[in-house]
Amino acid sequence: MDANTVLMMISDKIPSQSLIFVQEKLKNSSEDKINTIVTLNFKSHIIGLILGLFFGLYGIDRFYKGDITLGIVKLITFIIGTITTFIYIGFIILIGLWIWTIVDYFLVWKGIKKDNLKKNFNCIGINIF
Repeated sequence: MDANTVLMMISDKIPSQSLIFVQEKLKNSSEDKINTIVTLNFKSHIIGLILGLFFGLYGIDRFYKGDITLGIVKLITFIIGTITTFIYIGFIILIGLWIWTIVDYFLVWKGIKKDNLKKNFNCIGINIF
């Protein structure tokens, strides 16, 4: 496969501002590295968003992205907030968690694309991050 075809295949999976840089690096890469990029398992930012919308309070979006520690923290925060709602502090915890979940919609969306870009560069042999 040529570099332009691979770039078209991965263009929606990496940050748009990186496309020119990736195109330049792909043109200078060997055929083997380009073919390896095609076989990489990139995560979908859309699936990350859907998981965040439906299961974000439980940290499932973070687990999918690969941020296991933050996923566990979100899950524990949800459990503690739910348990302590009878003394009203739980409501404050859950409101904070709800705000964190809304912010995570954007962070996970961009983070998955950035992780895919990092995976792409590691495959090519560029350690930029």
